[in-house]
Amino acid sequence: MNTETSYEEQTLISSYLQLMLAIRIFHRDMQVINDHPMLRTPILYIEVLKSGMERVSLLLAEVQKEFQRKDISISRIKSDKNGIWADAIIRGQNVNIHLPESHYKNELYKRMRIYLGGMSEL
Repeated sequence: MNTETSYEEQTLISSYLQLMLAIRIFHRDMQVINDHPMLRTPILYIEVLKSGMERVSLLLAEVQKEFQRKDISISRIKSDKNGIWADAIIRGQNVNIHLPESHYKNELYKRMRIYLGGMSEL
């Protein structure tokens, strides 16, 4: 992250990126489960994933409100096995953000577990 961003802004942007990634993962998993021929009750698993996506959507809406309040916008997001990259505009300044996979993956899985109604490993 850029040194011109506050810790609160960095945390907010990191949360946004993780929420976006969680929704993408849940959506992909729903498609895989729905198409899997060996599952007898895919609808049950899909219901759990939909519930998780609803929780993520609510949190995402809150983060987006904070973005508006703090004059933050994300213009582009890219991810691969090495991390997440995003271009943001914070108070009119362009900022490039990189979250290495090693920094967010464990936190992402803990959050996803909670979104799905499970317990976090704290």
